[in-house]
Amino acid sequence: MALTRTDEMELLTALHDGLHETPRWGSFLERLRRRTRADYASLIFSQGQAPIHRATQVHAGRDVRARAHEFEELARLDPIPYERLRPGRVYAPEELIDAADPRHDRFRHEYLNRIGVGHGRFMRVTEPGGTSAWAVLLRDKENFTASDSAILAALQPHLSIALRNFAVLERERLRAHVSEDVLRRAGLAWAVLGNDGAVQLSSSAAGPMLSATGARISAGSVEAERRLARLVELFTAQPDAPPQLAPLDDDEDGALIALPIAEKPLTAPVMPAYAAVARLPRTLDNRHARLLAARHGLSASEAGLALALARGRSIAEAAATLRLSLETARNYSKRIYAKTGTRGQADLVRVVLDSVTLLA
Repeated sequence: MALTRTDEMELLTALHDGLHETPRWGSFLERLRRRTRADYASLIFSQGQAPIHRATQVHAGRDVRARAHEFEELARLDPIPYERLRPGRVYAPEELIDAADPRHDRFRHEYLNRIGVGHGRFMRVTEPGGTSAWAVLLRDKENFTASDSAILAALQPHLSIALRNFAVLERERLRAHVSEDVLRRAGLAWAVLGNDGAVQLSSSAAGPMLSATGARISAGSVEAERRLARLVELFTAQPDAPPQLAPLDDDEDGALIALPIAEKPLTAPVMPAYAAVARLPRTLDNRHARLLAARHGLSASEAGLALALARGRSIAEAAATLRLSLETARNYSKRIYAKTGTRGQADLVRVVLDSVTLLA
């Protein structure tokens, strides 16, 4: 059965726009639920080895999983091999649940009946990257018709496209999250400035380098604002210009590096000019000391002293901060130099600041 013109307008437009909704696909699932007169319509997404009753779902109608946690032991009896179902085929529970099998029968009567599931239709959807999802329709009383199953089957190619787009988006979201977290831990923040000088995108840690509204770089002085404007002009005229240093105020440490953007978007209201990157103050604490100790075989006290010395403090200043006697601090420093293979404080600063342990 092909989708009718009305189904295409009602269901397909909502399906393809659903990736941008909150919650995702809410309109599509509600329309599908009404179209098939289901009590519940959902998309359930595979999450590794998580059982289907714990995997991520988006749904419309009565949430049949709302009480699933009360019946965890019974939910685990689910005999349906969801990962092995043939993609695009619509199944009914009775095809896969054997009433003669006591385990199957118990799942049906003690679990499904308790959560108000009398009848269902479900279909596995896949995408080239290996992700699976299941489109599920459930009712308590009246069974579904062949027409309901046909609608679900007709949606399969469109659901597969939507799933592929969603999987790509989720992988990119994970990539962006990990990249953001690593840069934040490294004490780096960034912002992309457009040809109009406004901030287009920025990292979650970029707050200190932005204006109160977040629309501009916080320059600190009129002259610094002029420098930023000149950078926009430079990178607009010469997109492959070499990186530029831009002091933001009279403090020499208040500076950012302007980097060319090699990959420009294929379309944008305003094209990006350059990426501004700044170093932010980092706090070294017990997390870093613990990992530094593990990396070099230091005691907790030695690791604390090593971090203090890496901050640029003298042995006397570090001893006072850590409440050590000067003599004890000197003895610790000798052990630290020996265990880290360094030749003095300057060498120790290099080893500590270059260490991956500071990314904790």
